[in-house]
Amino acid sequence: MRLNEFIKARLKITFIISFIATIILSAFGGTVYYYYKKELVFEISDRLKSIAFDVARNLESSTDDWSVINELKIPEDNFVCIYNYSNGLLFYNKKMCNYKTNFTGFKVLDDKVIFGITLTKNFDQYHIYVGENLNKILRSVYKLKATIFYTFFGLSLIIFVFAFYISKYIVKPLQIALETQEKFIQNTSHDLKTPLSIISSNFYLIKQKNFKNIDKNINILEKNIEYMKKIINDMLFMANIGNKEKTKLNINSILKDLISDFETDIKEKNINLEIIEKENIDFVANYEDIKKLFSNLLENAIKYNEENGEIIIKIDKKEVSIKNTGQIISEKDKDLIFERFYRGDKARTSQGTGLGLSIVKEIAKSYNIKIKLKTDKKYNEFIIKF
Repeated sequence: MRLNEFIKARLKITFIISFIATIILSAFGGTVYYYYKKELVFEISDRLKSIAFDVARNLESSTDDWSVINELKIPEDNFVCIYNYSNGLLFYNKKMCNYKTNFTGFKVLDDKVIFGITLTKNFDQYHIYVGENLNKILRSVYKLKATIFYTFFGLSLIIFVFAFYISKYIVKPLQIALETQEKFIQNTSHDLKTPLSIISSNFYLIKQKNFKNIDKNINILEKNIEYMKKIINDMLFMANIGNKEKTKLNINSILKDLISDFETDIKEKNINLEIIEKENIDFVANYEDIKKLFSNLLENAIKYNEENGEIIIKIDKKEVSIKNTGQIISEKDKDLIFERFYRGDKARTSQGTGLGLSIVKEIAKSYNIKIKLKTDKKYNEFIIKF
C-alpha cells in the first residue's frame, strides 16, 4: 500500500473519531445548555411566586397601608404592581405597570417575565403582579452559549489533532501487516521464480537432441523441485500452527530424538555437541509444532556452524538454551532474522527457504513461548522459555 493510501486511511479514522466526538460534545453542550435554562426558569419561577405570595399575605393582613409591602425585601431586579377593579393601579414598586387585561400565572411581555395572582379581600379583588427583567438573564444565557461554542470549537480542534496523531498507531499494525504481506509475496515470487527458471532451462536442454548430461540435469531438476516443495510445505505448516491436537510432551525426549536425526550432519562438520540436562520439562502442545520449533533451531545451529565447531544444549527450569559457534548474528540482524524469507546474506546464497526462524516465531507466539537471542564474540544463543 502506498504512503498516500495510509494518509487517506489515517484521515478517515480521524474524521470518524472527530465525528463521534463532535456528536458527544454536541449532546453534552446541548444538555448543559438545556438544564441551565431549565434551572433558570425554575429559579425565576420560585422567586416570583415567593414574592407574589409574600405580597398577598401582607396585603391580606393590612388595611390600606402599602408601606408594609415596601418593607418586604424585594430583589433589585424585581418589581411589584397591584390592581383592583374599581380603582385601577393601587401600588407599584420600582416600575410602573400598564396591563390592560388581567391574568394569572406566568406571562412574558417584551423583555420581562411576570407572575400574576388574584386575591379577594373585603369583597374586592386584587391583582398582584410580580415581574423581573430578562436582560440580565439573557446575557447570562448568551454568555453560556458563547462559552459552549468556543469550548466546543477548541475541543473539536484538539480532538481532531489528537485523533490524527493516534491514527498513526491504529494504522501502523495494518501498515506493517500489508508491508509484510507485500514483502512475503515478493520474496515468495523470487524464491519460486528462481527454481522455476532453472527447471525450465534444464527441461529445454534435456529436450535437445544428442544431449549427453541428462543425469546431471535431472539431479538439478530434483533439487529445485524439492526446494519448491519445501517452501510450499513450510507455508502450509505455518498456516496450521496451533490448530492441531495437543498432548503432554517431554521436551528432553524431543531434543534427544532430534539430535539422533541430525547425527549425520553433525558428524559431517565434526561438531562437538554437548547436552546438559538439569531438569525435565513437560509441556502441553502439538508434537509436530514443538518438534518443528527445535528442529529449525538445531538445523540453523548446524548449518551456520563451522568445521570442528560447538553446539551446547542446556535444559534447566522451564528453559532451553541452544548455543552454537560459527557465523555470529549481527546486531542489526537480531530483530530481522525471525521475519519471513529474511536471510543475513542479501545475495541469498545460503541454502534453505528463509522460513525456518519465522516458523519458530509463529510456533512460539501460538503457545506463549518466549524466545530470546543473545550473541557474543563466540556464540549465538537462543533461549526458549516455557
